[in-house]
Amino acid sequence: MRRTPLITALIALVAFAAVLAPAAMAKGGGTTRTIALHGSVSFPNASGKAVSKVNGTERELQIEVEGINALAGKHVNVFVNGNKLASPLVNSFGVVRVNRNTDKGQFVPTIHTGSTVVVRTVGGTLIASGTF
Repeated sequence: MRRTPLITALIALVAFAAVLAPAAMAKGGGTTRTIALHGSVSFPNASGKAVSKVNGTERELQIEVEGINALAGKHVNVFVNGNKLASPLVNSFGVVRVNRNTDKGQFVPTIHTGSTVVVRTVGGTLIASGTF
């Protein structure tokens, strides 16, 4: 009779572990850092964020700025740590996005505390910026 509570407890433990394992795997490991990008005096409505993810040897960087409708259809320059990363086109909604991932063979700069993200017009006017 004493075996029944023990077996029941073991079954419950296995079921609990089976439920938690997929959730932990879906979340993934590694480190994620997010910063806000703040609009400049010239583009006060600009706002956005930059997200850096590192998981083992994989690095990913996502940068998005919105509220720059005046620049729709124009290219902007995105700099990370003072180096130009991309020159994406601002879409018709006034949003610009840059996504880089080493798993896709793309260059992704190393992000550390103090790393900067700066978005400027092609002419050099500051749109938005932030620091990790």
